Amino acid sequence: MHIDYWHDDIGVDVKGNNLPDEIWVEMKNVQGKPGWVFGDARFIAFDMPEVHGFVIVDRSELQQYCRENVDFSGLVSKSEAYKRCYQRKDRNDLITKLVLQDLKDLPSYRVKRYCVTYSHPESGEILYVS
Repeated sequence: MHIDYWHDDIGVDVKGNNLPDEIWVEMKNVQGKPGWVFGDARFIAFDMPEVHGFVIVDRSELQQYCRENVDFSGLVSKSEAYKRCYQRKDRNDLITKLVLQDLKDLPSYRVKRYCVTYSHPESGEILYVS
């Protein structure tokens, strides 16, 4: 299903390990099956430290963006994979690289900042996270 957690009955898939301004979108997974962009999650949340939070987009909007903007005519090397198809060695995946600015074009684009405070569950004391 490609869902990491549920929020108010809405599935969210969280993606991490992004380099600054780099988003990898999986159209086919390593087995050659539909990738997470075709999963059941309603939203995709990208952990993007450069914006001090998570960039959240509607998965179906991202899927449509890829259909309209990615060149599917052939495979390229990793360094040439921006809006083009890349396949890792000895894998059946199909991925493409986008940048943060590409996601800003999506109507659902929003940033959820990291939490910097929380309330201690027993004392109720407000604690700060650095």
